[in-house]
Amino acid sequence: MPEIEYQPGYREATRPEPLVPAEQELMARAFESPTSLFRLLSTLRTRRMGLGYRSETGRAETFSWAGGNTVTQPEGPLAWESACEPVRLSEVEEALLAWAGLGPNGAILADVAVQGGLDGLISWAGRTIPASSNDQSVDLMVVNDDGVSLYRPRPERLATVEIDGPDDYAKVLHWYRHDRVPVDDHRPDLGWMTAPEGTHNVNALGPGQYNLNRPGSTWFLPVGDLGVEWFNMLLSSYEWSGFYIMDPDTGKPAGCDEWIRPGFLEVGFPVPVFDELILMLHSSQAACAVQNIRLACEALGLGAWAVGSYADDMVLGAYPEVARGLGVSFLERDGDRNPSKTVTCLGRPGVMEPVVVPSPRFPTAESAVKYVKELRYRRGAPLARDDNWAERNEGPYTPGAMQEILEHPRAHIPDWVEAAAIQTVRWIVDRYGSCPAYISPVRAKFSVQVHHVDPDFYRRFQTGDGRPYALTPAVLDHFAAWHPGEPDPTGGA
Repeated sequence: MPEIEYQPGYREATRPEPLVPAEQELMARAFESPTSLFRLLSTLRTRRMGLGYRSETGRAETFSWAGGNTVTQPEGPLAWESACEPVRLSEVEEALLAWAGLGPNGAILADVAVQGGLDGLISWAGRTIPASSNDQSVDLMVVNDDGVSLYRPRPERLATVEIDGPDDYAKVLHWYRHDRVPVDDHRPDLGWMTAPEGTHNVNALGPGQYNLNRPGSTWFLPVGDLGVEWFNMLLSSYEWSGFYIMDPDTGKPAGCDEWIRPGFLEVGFPVPVFDELILMLHSSQAACAVQNIRLACEALGLGAWAVGSYADDMVLGAYPEVARGLGVSFLERDGDRNPSKTVTCLGRPGVMEPVVVPSPRFPTAESAVKYVKELRYRRGAPLARDDNWAERNEGPYTPGAMQEILEHPRAHIPDWVEAAAIQTVRWIVDRYGSCPAYISPVRAKFSVQVHHVDPDFYRRFQTGDGRPYALTPAVLDHFAAWHPGEPDPTGGA
């Protein structure tokens, strides 16, 4: 997880640059359109075929942007090659989609009872997706013709509801321009048929992903720090639920024996089952981000291709002999202590460094557990006494209610919970070589690629009364609406 850098003077120092009239008009179109969510759901489709794409032509093509491999997709009934050159998304389009995916939308309500686990919330900064414990553990990799960047909105907020009128539209571009971390100045070397040298039937990106990562497209990959979710859920489970981690083979406690008694830890949870729970919690965040982007694309008239059949370990960079991918590093684990043969991602310095033990950032159980616990209490955080986030960001609670929360003993994780968590993590590391053990602490398994739709494919192959049902007015009018003054390569309606 990235270091959460609270900025007490963020509101006073941050003034998004005024939009030029053309940008303001496009933002107004996005936020003031009368398009119904239910209408968007009725026409929501993937539309995989974009400008510059190909489908089962049977002709060789060199992926100069993806390792320089020459590949051939066998010819089939849907053989087709776009007659148009690819047209990349504009900055406004990408900014809107990134914001829809997981952008700032104000302060969360934090309406969890203090006696019901309020101290489990790591952050009170709202985003457009829900998250386990509002942990801000998922960021958005943006892959386009400029390379790779990481969209990571800051934990401060300019208003309790960020987009409340035309004067707020500039924030969307401000966040996109200023809250991204540069990763690479080129596309990753990933393309269809990425496989070890000498293999002919291995397609690590999946058989249907021929156009994945193609020039002109923007590939949005939610990348999650499952480690911070794992450690935070461990603290919450021990404090509030009475669940403890246990050895899946013997059923005995995983290092936390001294706290197994009524009122403390009472019900065992096998290590792999707990890890699977964390994976599901992460997957729900990634899925919400992808669905938000799909709905935004439906409104804008763009193609949104949800992708999940690739090997995300390879995309991240676990197999550099095959593809460097996103260039992250991995822990060398002892195969005898790795029950599921899981690769363990250590991240990439300055970009993403997950909570995992052992790692350069978190070499011990103590360092990881204490870090995650203090995310809510250190200076500037939501339960901090100094530069309290809620006071600085004017919500969600009144000053009086906030003071009562801070003074209540159940708003503070007990010392015994921290001690039990540390002992559990030590046990897992000793037994399996790393913690988490059965899952990698970084995942990027579900994503969405966005492009300008090529209507010719749908006109040629698909049904419709005079117009293929895939081609909504938003798709047909896209260039006129979102690229005013530019030529429309599709010919429009």
